[in-house]
Amino acid sequence: MPSALSLCVWLLAAAGPAGDLPSEPGLAETADAASRVAAGSFADDLSRTTRARRSHWAPQLRGQALVRDDEKSRNGEFRLAPVREEDLATGHAWSVALTWDFSQLVYAREESQLALAHVQLARARREAAGKAAQLWIERHQQRARWLSLSAGALRAEACFAELRLTAELDSLTAGLFRDALSREEAACAVDSEEKR
Repeated sequence: MPSALSLCVWLLAAAGPAGDLPSEPGLAETADAASRVAAGSFADDLSRTTRARRSHWAPQLRGQALVRDDEKSRNGEFRLAPVREEDLATGHAWSVALTWDFSQLVYAREESQLALAHVQLARARREAAGKAAQLWIERHQQRARWLSLSAGALRAEACFAELRLTAELDSLTAGLFRDALSREEAACAVDSEEKR
C-alpha cells in the first residue's frame, strides 16, 4: 500500500498549475453539463418551437368510408289491399378532406405552452448550473483541506467528504466526474487503511 505522503506527491505531481488534475472538467464545463442533464439544451427548445410552426404547412388528412346495405320487406294489408314490398338498397360513400390552417403559421396554438415549458426548462438549467458550481467550489475547497492534513482520522474524514462531493457532481453531470470519482475512491481507501 502506498503511504499518504506518496499519494500526496502523486496528486501534486498530477496537478496542474492551478492545482486541478488535467483530466477533470472546469467550473464552466461542469455547470454546462449539469444544465444539459437537468433540462436539455437551449437549441432543443428552439427546435421545438420551429417544428410546431412548420408542422402547420402539412395538411390535415381526414378520410371516411361508409358502406350500407339495407333490405326491407313488408307483407301485410293497406286499406284492404294486400301489400307486398321488398326493398333492397346498397350504398357506398367515400370522402377525403385535406385542410390547412394557415393562421397557425403566424402563431401556433402550441407556442404559448412551449413558451411556458421553455421558461420552466431555463429555470431548471439555472438551478442545476448553480448547484453544480457550488458543489465544484466546495469540492476544491475540500480537496485543499484534505491535501493539507497529515495522515490520520481527520485526513480520512476529509477524503470521504471530498468523495461525497465528487459523487454528487458525477450524478448531477451524468458521469462527467467518473474518473475523478474512481481516483478519489482509491485514495480514500488508502487513507482509511492508514487511519487504522
